[in-house]
Amino acid sequence: MSDQEQLQWEARYGRPAAIAAFAAGFLLLAGTFALQSIFEDRPRVEALPDFLLSAHDSPETLILSSALQAASALCLIAVFYYLFRAIIHRSPQVPKWFVYLILAGPVFYAVSQVVGAIDRVDVADTFAARSSDAGKFCPAIFGNRGDECAQDLLSDDVSPILVGLSLAGSVATAFLFVMLPLRARRAGLMSQFMAILGVIAGALMVLRLVPLVPEIVQAFWLGAVGAMFLSIWPGGRGPAWETGLSDPWPSSAERRGLVTAGAGSDNGGGGSSAEPAGTPPEPEPNPQRPSSRKRRRKRR
Repeated sequence: MSDQEQLQWEARYGRPAAIAAFAAGFLLLAGTFALQSIFEDRPRVEALPDFLLSAHDSPETLILSSALQAASALCLIAVFYYLFRAIIHRSPQVPKWFVYLILAGPVFYAVSQVVGAIDRVDVADTFAARSSDAGKFCPAIFGNRGDECAQDLLSDDVSPILVGLSLAGSVATAFLFVMLPLRARRAGLMSQFMAILGVIAGALMVLRLVPLVPEIVQAFWLGAVGAMFLSIWPGGRGPAWETGLSDPWPSSAERRGLVTAGAGSDNGGGGSSAEPAGTPPEPEPNPQRPSSRKRRRKRR
């Protein structure tokens, strides 16, 4: 495919890809806040038992939340594929097997979200009804004994297929969040800030160190990517989007006209060592002639 044909393809599908990015971010936040809405601060009940009791009281909300997050994951297919097509045209060395992860990863993640929610509703009903004797703490609900009972119930109800789907989907999707922005940065399609933010979103998707933060970072990145696809990025997009070539994304100094494009790249990004224009060259020192006394000694 020629550069002109690639640019025409990007212009044709840029708007649908941007809509998919906006939809993915919105659905992710909607599903996250729907999940948070079911929690109740029950006295003497730990976090995990409180979640199961909340799921028992509002199973429809839990399933709706998972369905919204699954729909968000499916929207990622269009976003990642559009970005992948733009990258691989400008950097053909990108592995072509990325496309299989783009198609399979979000699908696995979406299926695991919905099936996992249905499975958790069943566990929640068992926990709330106190009809299980799993472990040595069930059917307790309150305090540490209730927390141990909830953990035992969830451990006994583990499905290897569901765990495999969830692990494969989350790892593959997080891998795409990390690798595609890095490749896009090298191809000149994404700024350094956006590439780093994508890496952070992918890492938080797996680690989940702080609640709500992974979803907020991921949604922000998707919104910014959608704006970039529509060419409404603040300050404009990089020249690679206009030429179809792997042109570097201009730095902020280059955008302000303080530095010419590509300046400092040969010196590791530092300042130029060339002298300013108009500076007269230093005169070469004249070689000193030997004194008359030294010449007389040589004659002798």
